Amino acid sequence: MKKVGDVMLEMKQICIKYDNHVVYNYAYFCAKDNELTVVVGKSGSGKSTLHELLTFQRTGTYEYYYNDENIAYLNENQQQKFVQTHMGIVNQIPAFINDLKMKDHIALCQSLFHGYDVDELAEQLEIKHTYSLYPQQLSGGEKIRMSILLALIHQPEILVFDEPTASLDKHHTQLIVKLLKAYAHQGHTVIIFTHDALLKKEADVVYQIENCQLTQSIVNGPQTIEMKPPILTNSKHYTQYLYKMFEHRKLLKITMIIFVSLSIGLCSFSILYGQSVIQKYADQLDPLNKGGIFYHEYSLMDTDPPSIGEELDAVKELSHIKIWPFVIDQNWESHLNENDEYMTLRIYQNGHLENQSKIETSVGAFSVASYNENYDYKINDVKEIDNDEGVYISPDFLYFLKTGQFIEDFVAHKDELERMCQEVNEKTEVEIPINVPVYRMIDNDMDDIYYKTVNVKMKIKGIIETPYSFSMSSINGILDVDVFYPFSVIEQYQKELSKTIPEDAVPFYYNYYQFVVEDGYDFHEAKEDIETLGFKVSSTYDEIYTKVQIVKQLNESIFMISGLIMLVVLMLFFGVKYNQKQDYVDFIHFFTRRGLTVSRSRKMLGIYFLYESLICMILSIVFMFIIAYVFFALLYNEVFIVRPSFFAFCIILSLCIEIGIPMLILRGIRK
Repeated sequence: MKKVGDVMLEMKQICIKYDNHVVYNYAYFCAKDNELTVVVGKSGSGKSTLHELLTFQRTGTYEYYYNDENIAYLNENQQQKFVQTHMGIVNQIPAFINDLKMKDHIALCQSLFHGYDVDELAEQLEIKHTYSLYPQQLSGGEKIRMSILLALIHQPEILVFDEPTASLDKHHTQLIVKLLKAYAHQGHTVIIFTHDALLKKEADVVYQIENCQLTQSIVNGPQTIEMKPPILTNSKHYTQYLYKMFEHRKLLKITMIIFVSLSIGLCSFSILYGQSVIQKYADQLDPLNKGGIFYHEYSLMDTDPPSIGEELDAVKELSHIKIWPFVIDQNWESHLNENDEYMTLRIYQNGHLENQSKIETSVGAFSVASYNENYDYKINDVKEIDNDEGVYISPDFLYFLKTGQFIEDFVAHKDELERMCQEVNEKTEVEIPINVPVYRMIDNDMDDIYYKTVNVKMKIKGIIETPYSFSMSSINGILDVDVFYPFSVIEQYQKELSKTIPEDAVPFYYNYYQFVVEDGYDFHEAKEDIETLGFKVSSTYDEIYTKVQIVKQLNESIFMISGLIMLVVLMLFFGVKYNQKQDYVDFIHFFTRRGLTVSRSRKMLGIYFLYESLICMILSIVFMFIIAYVFFALLYNEVFIVRPSFFAFCIILSLCIEIGIPMLILRGIRK
């Protein structure tokens, strides 16, 4: 058990020199428990130097003992641990956290250092009225008294003060002297560096600094006062009080967070959402055939476009383009005999007639077109049947073949359609009329095509789910084809039927051609090559490709605008944070003077920055959704696509700005 008068702190062989100026030359100092030790001396004599040596704020040549244990060689973390465990320090200029009220300072220190209840002590120091105030609202004397209160929270064995009464009037000086002397006589070591005559008079031991030495004189003998057992208080975690830092200067902080969040949301939208839409269209391009249909421009009043002549040879010379004829018939019934009021469509299963349906020739509900069985189409959204050749049909056309009814509500018949599609197999056949163009009659520059309607019976090769399944087989995006039959079928009938044609007629030649662009060549360049020859090009691929380019241009514009906004906000944010640097420095000093390491103090400040960044993350995501909704739903009429990368971008950018920039500003802070 420690006895009264045992040496608590002892410094030997103190040698401190600045350039050619010697401050201490093998000086000696010791402070015992139960004694109020006062160090006096002229300005510049070395009081602050000794204070900093005792509290590990300065290095030098000396021996340092605590209860006969050499602590001069502790590393920085061990030194800070010693201060946290054994010391309470009050500097002449106290450090506070400007964004916390005094009551939160007390609760924070109680939480960090397992502190005791100090309400009674606050009443003695006459500072209880300051609990609801911020540091900026305190006078110099109130700051000193509050600093003493905070130093006493964890009842340290050693108290070290630097001019604790410099800003106090006589009344409060007497309060402090009485309090510190009583604390020393309760079994603690109290060391005060001062000019105050009253403190020197009330001291138990006085050290005078002169001639680079410390001269000791005993003023009063040691006394002992019975100490009341302290009451532990406040088990809440310290982070709860760090969050309260947001309450001070709330308008400025909220305004900055809103500006930063808005710029992050806009930047996120322009970079990620724009890329998302571009990727969406790029995904649509991937399964499409890189080609389309070309023909001569014509008036909508004409039945057919002008004939294709020598220009076709020029197209064939384009090595990167492959072409073949394309037959499309939107007016299925128009080429039947005048007396035929109905067309008959039949479906067979296993060689037996399953159903036959009649359709009025005036209805024209379905469209047919040819496809080149020698070209490997990219066919998406299709149910393939295991047949080498045959026709592709749409689900609604299949429904008509089986029921004789037109389908109006696809949702209501969804299950029935799925069942019908599942029933189709390699032994399912359809019999449909095909209008074969045979010859042309040219009279006064009028070009009339004569057709012969033939019934063909073929197996089903597949059921197409969307009009994009054969992406090249539409013109101007207005025609959805229900039946695709092999081009070789119509060529076979043409060869037979065109053997006998009128003398003044000419054999049929095609007005439409399909083309594909070989891999490695740009589609737009190929399209321009064809259009240069006087043709009109229609392509689903081109429509999607154009959308990609439009979105890219819009995205680039938005990115430039958001980038400028982001730059301005970042400069403003950096300026505000740099202007608050001293507040953050005081925050770190507040804890390092109480024994926490700089790294831990920075981490605690980082927790507060993290709190602000979380608010920024949430707001930036909200702003991103609002901007995307306004731009796409109201201006561009697009569907909102949510991707995880949006959230990741907002989170990363919020962390980089709200934590990275302040921590960058503080990177040079040392103990």
